Amino acid sequence: MLALRVLAASLLLAALPAAAASPADREIAAAEERLAVSANASGAHVALAAAFMRKARESGDPAYYTRARAALERALVLDPGDYTAIKSRAWVLLGLHDFHGALAAAEEARRLEPADWWNYANLTDAWVELGDYPRALAAAQRMMDLRPGLPAYTRAAYLRSLHGDRAGALELYELAVRAASPSDPESLAWALVHLGHEHFAAGELAAAGAAHARALAVLPDYHLGLAGLARVRAAEGRLDEAIDLYRRAVERVPAPDVVAALGDAYAAAGDAAAAERQYALVEHMAGIARATGTTYGRHIVLFLADHERQPAEALRLARLEASARDDIYTADALAWALHANGREREAARAAHRALRLGTPEAALHYHAGAIAAALGRERVAVRHLRQALALNPHFDLLQAGRARDGLAALHTPALAALR
Repeated sequence: MLALRVLAASLLLAALPAAAASPADREIAAAEERLAVSANASGAHVALAAAFMRKARESGDPAYYTRARAALERALVLDPGDYTAIKSRAWVLLGLHDFHGALAAAEEARRLEPADWWNYANLTDAWVELGDYPRALAAAQRMMDLRPGLPAYTRAAYLRSLHGDRAGALELYELAVRAASPSDPESLAWALVHLGHEHFAAGELAAAGAAHARALAVLPDYHLGLAGLARVRAAEGRLDEAIDLYRRAVERVPAPDVVAALGDAYAAAGDAAAAERQYALVEHMAGIARATGTTYGRHIVLFLADHERQPAEALRLARLEASARDDIYTADALAWALHANGREREAARAAHRALRLGTPEAALHYHAGAIAAALGRERVAVRHLRQALALNPHFDLLQAGRARDGLAALHTPALAALR
């Protein structure tokens, strides 16, 4: 997974002009200066690892996760008992998508310091990715008890959203925004982006756009804010603005889902050639994944299945992803890849698993509805398709239209009572 992300990032980021030093850049510089005079101090290497982790999230460049891991490994060679290095291992492994390793590392750190809130943050994240939501909820609650604040609020908000409490999620994201430190603009921008995502999931386009615009005001050219605002503008039919925003996001971080979304915006605007160029780039990323034995995960799976390209490869990648994590979104990607390969009964089981928490997300219901329709389960299909469009009629630039078409095609007399 990492090799693909590093390569894709390097191909497009290398051409960008040098930018002013960011907070993470300054943190890296300070850590490197400290190392210059304290090369054998484990704490100096831990500080460098933390700076690399901050830069990874700020820039979207996953190469920094590898650099963070190397810095931590050096710290632990110098001092195997350095608790800060020990507890930071889980954080780094989460960034590398080694969720089982992260869980083991977080458990080790918790045994050493059971009252450290950081350990419960890492435990929450690991359990979420591994699909053990009761344990994730317990860890998040313990974190909230120990230290309420932005890290706790955002994790609690995400879990509330997963369990269908959108109002509670929005309230907690607002708390996270208010709790953010002015000295940490990336964390504030990150919280605002996720607030925007939550509003978008509810079909509240104006509120979603406002949140993403606030994120960009805090951190100009923030790749997550650009992509989030682009999705809103596309849903509003403002395709020229959406294309410009998506292009800027891709220039910053060429993530496959954003490249694909740019292609969809071009397609909706009637520029098939430009759309195909973006789609070909995502397929190229999938080819790198196949050649190196890595995957970019769900993003490539959903792109291939959505656009009816390389269905067998979509399923291979989905199964690879499902071998490493068992969260609802991985189950959804697997369901959609199975559907793309005509394996509808297996797809239905995976879609059922994706909806096991009752998460009110339009794409999950759309996939479940399309799979049910393929199986001839028309009542089930109508229920899910209607739910998808009720949650957010603009949930996806291409798939929302397909959901409406699928619902319109279900015109049997037996369904009249459901209409």
